[in-house]
Amino acid sequence: MGFSTIAATAILGGTCIMMITIFSGGILPTISDYHEAFKNMEDRAVGRFQTNINITNVTNTSGIYYDLNITVKNTGRITLETTDFTILINGVKEQFNCTDSYLYPEKETIFTLNLTGSGLKRIKAITENGILDYEEYVV
Repeated sequence: MGFSTIAATAILGGTCIMMITIFSGGILPTISDYHEAFKNMEDRAVGRFQTNINITNVTNTSGIYYDLNITVKNTGRITLETTDFTILINGVKEQFNCTDSYLYPEKETIFTLNLTGSGLKRIKAITENGILDYEEYVV
């Protein structure tokens, strides 16, 4: 009877040690990853909340081949990288050049595009975190 108590205690003790090892090796890193993911999600949400842009001016030269200048103002509170912008003309992503590398709060920058075509066109300027503004122009 004394031996069976010692054996049962040893088995339960070994099982507890194995459970602690599995928990600390598998579960704790997962909890840490969840915490980091929620922190990143919170940072993105705050970034979206503090981002806003307005297309303030659109000018273009006339002709089938034309230059389009889009003036964008950062009315939000965070600095935006202009290389992270996406410019769509009638739903098609277009290549652009920009006068500045960064668009600071309450400042404007000009995006220049070389395009072809004529008629009514719709511009969609999108920031890196999905905030956007629309404008229309006629060639």
